[in-house]
Amino acid sequence: MQERQTRQKRVIYDALKALDHPTATEVYGYVHERYPSISRATVFRVLGGFAASGRALELRMAGADVRYDYNVTRHYHAHCRLCGRVTDIPADADLPLPSLSEAHGFLVEDFTVEFFGICPACRAGEKIS
Repeated sequence: MQERQTRQKRVIYDALKALDHPTATEVYGYVHERYPSISRATVFRVLGGFAASGRALELRMAGADVRYDYNVTRHYHAHCRLCGRVTDIPADADLPLPSLSEAHGFLVEDFTVEFFGICPACRAGEKIS
């Protein structure tokens, strides 16, 4: 059964694409400025539905609010520990999942990779020792 495409879903998905790895609250703020009739609950519910259906990624990064990413292709994320910005990192090579499975007997179905550090904008404004 195909998911119904409502105006609210289109508006929320457009906001997701316009913002850079936003939290649900950030999406709500963006949408609410343009369409005050869309409720906070609707935004949160629709984002959860996008994640559940595979239309968006739900990023649960350590020590941060849940963020959403419209880019569902295989890629990694870099998280700046100073400003909190999240950046996509292309996944140029696959990790050795078959050897992981063979070595530990664990059937890997999916994985995520997160890098933590300092983004270029923060590096430009801070002396790092």
